Amino acid sequence: MFMRRIKTALDLSIANDPDLVRLERHIRTLHEVAELDMAVAEQLSKDPAKLLERGDSFLRLAKEVTKTIALANKLQQDYQRRREALEAEREQRLATARAAFLAEGSAPGTTRH
Repeated sequence: MFMRRIKTALDLSIANDPDLVRLERHIRTLHEVAELDMAVAEQLSKDPAKLLERGDSFLRLAKEVTKTIALANKLQQDYQRRREALEAEREQRLATARAAFLAEGSAPGTTRH
């Protein structure tokens, strides 16, 4: 029971990490912006005559979508690195807590992990 509570607390600390939450929101927002820009570009592309008139707008949108997706991918990598670092820290804390728990005199066979 003790170890389960520690695991739960550590899992919650990862899920509520301010950096991860911020990155997650930013990534989500970037994806939404890219989807909106792609929808506008799709509307522009439906009428070939207007596409020629609005070619600059279409190209600008295409560049914006590409930049937005590239930034979202970079942030996703940052998110993954942060998450992996937090997971490693979690494992270290869990091992430390387990060692402290066992050092208090509990036999290894009597604990549930």
